Formats: sequence, C-alpha cells, structure tokens
Amino acid sequence: MADDGEHPLGAPADGTRLIGGRYRLAERLGTGPTGTVWRAEDEGGAGRARVAVKEPSLPGDPAADEESGRLAHRLYREARAATRVRHPSAVTVYDVVTEAGVPWIVMELVEGESLAGALRRGPLPPAEAARIGLAVLGALRAAHAVGIVHRDLKPANVLLESGTGRVVLTDFGIGDGGGAGSGAGGAGGGGGRLDGGDPFVAPERAAGPGAGPASDLWSLGALLRAALGDTDPGPLGPLLDRLHAARPEARPDAERVAAELRAYLGVTDVPEPAGEPSGGPGGEPAGEPAGDPARVRGGRDPGAVPDGRDPGAVPDARPDVPPQADPRRSDPASRPGTAPPRRTPFTTLALFLAKKPAGD
Repeated sequence: MADDGEHPLGAPADGTRLIGGRYRLAERLGTGPTGTVWRAEDEGGAGRARVAVKEPSLPGDPAADEESGRLAHRLYREARAATRVRHPSAVTVYDVVTEAGVPWIVMELVEGESLAGALRRGPLPPAEAARIGLAVLGALRAAHAVGIVHRDLKPANVLLESGTGRVVLTDFGIGDGGGAGSGAGGAGGGGGRLDGGDPFVAPERAAGPGAGPASDLWSLGALLRAALGDTDPGPLGPLLDRLHAARPEARPDAERVAAELRAYLGVTDVPEPAGEPSGGPGGEPAGEPAGDPARVRGGRDPGAVPDGRDPGAVPDARPDVPPQADPRRSDPASRPGTAPPRRTPFTTLALFLAKKPAGD
C-alpha cells in the first residue's frame, strides 16, 4: 500500500474489501481454477445479511484484453440469466457487480453438505432419493421455463441444507437459445466432461448435438441411480429406465416425471419449505438484481446491452415436496428440537469453484 493512503480497489482503509460499495468480504470459503468464493456481509440493507460472493478468475485484464473482456461479458450475462430462475430448490443469485471489468456474483449462502458428500456415507432409501429428485426437478422446470438448461446436473451440484432438509440445485448454465455456449459455472465450457466418460452427461451431449431440457432429465435419472446405489429401485425402476432412453424424444417430459415421483411419494400439493429464500439481501426481491439491467452496482457490465427481458414470475415456481430429514441420519440436524450442527457453508452455482470429477 502506498504511503499516500491509497489502497487496493474496493478496500477500505482497514483493509476489509468492499465490493460494489455494498458487500464487505469477510471470509474466503474456497478457491479453485474458476475463481474464489467469499462469505460477505451485505451492508446495503436494513440488516447485515450474509451472502456468498464469487470472484471469477479471468485470464488477462478484461479492461485491456479483448478476449478477457468477451469472457467477462459472457460470465456477466450468464450470471444475470441465473437471476431469472426462481424456485425454492434453485440457488438464488441476488446481484452482479462489476469491479475493474470483472463481474462478481452475489448469491445465497447455503449451509449444509452436497449430495455427493451424503452419498459417501452410503446410498439413500428410495423415498429420500425420490424426494430429492422431485425437488431438483422443480428447480429444473423453473430454469427450463425461462430458457435455461442446467447442463451439469450431478451430486456435487445438489446441496442439502442443514436443519431444514431443503434441497438446493446450483450451477446453472444458459440454454441453447440464450446465446451462450457455456454453463454459468465458469468462464470455460458448459460443465461436465463431454468425452463419454461422465455418467451424468446425456448421450446427445457427448455426441455433440447439444443440450436441451431432455438432456437435464437424462441427468436427473443418472442422479437418482447414483443416489440409490445398489438399492433395488422398486417401483421407480421403470421411470429410471425411460429417463435413460437413448433418444431424447423417447424420454418422459418433466411434467410426467413429476407426476410419477409425486405418486410414488404419495404427495399432491405441499406447503412451502422452511428453507425457502423469501427475498434478497437487504429485503430486495430474490433473484432480481437491483437497478437498470445495463448497470450493476459497482460499475457497468463491460460491453453489455440490456436484453430487455422481464425476469417476471416463473411458472411452476413452487416446491414439489416438503423438506424431510434423511432417515439414515442420526446427527442432531435430523432430530426435532435439537440445534443443527454448524457445517461448512456451500455456495452456489458451482459457478464457482473447481469443477469436481463427475459424481464428487
């Protein structure tokens, strides 16, 4: 730091960095090839809400390097697209702020563990796998309704919130019609290996034609099979077989899959889960960045042009199943009247850390 009192961009004199004039970085949660995730406090609202903030890693200087600038613009657009996905089981992206040409993504902070972590202790009972699958399906339907295909559905991108049982899907990508070819998970590819070796990638993606909603449903079937392990799927077996049809048009659509999972669980309509995010930091509507679409807090999107689309209400944006404790668990989080243990905060949109091997 210079003797004249200057300090790094966004960092107050006390050395605590402030992003976009609002989000104060408090703790580094993790770092990977695609960037760093921070726990931060939102100082722009009535309280000091805790949020997660992703600082992407971009090659070069977006303000000076043309390719890096294009990458920053694409990441900005992908993050903004993710704000339009509204569902209790979809991670909430609150804001996008630009610092030195780099878009920082502000999202919901989810505390719990990934489904991949839970599966390391063993497979799930079919009813719990179906409950998680139905919640994930609800988030997928909300994304598909606004033209977003997930592209990287796997256990590592499904979070299980401590204490509530809420299922949270992270790492959304942009649909083929959205104008971006990569997933929102990073500046690189669309997420997941496309060499045929990823058990969660639909065959049409591995073959090259691209992803659509049916590709996400194939991946949902793979997710359910992974959750069940060697457990007999019982009545779920025929549905899983149909989800893994080689031709996308031969798979059941999302509405049919939801109906069959609800029938299996014996549920029809259900209340909102306790863990549903009801609003963004500072009391703003969840999933909708404040301000003009062409401007974000802390700076202007490099080269951005507002797309003019109203985030609006998303069809089917209600939970499909209520949160329910995992019947295999014996830790205090699954027992009524017991405070849940503090777990590592997991954050969103695998936007965000290194892409883990499929299934991790």
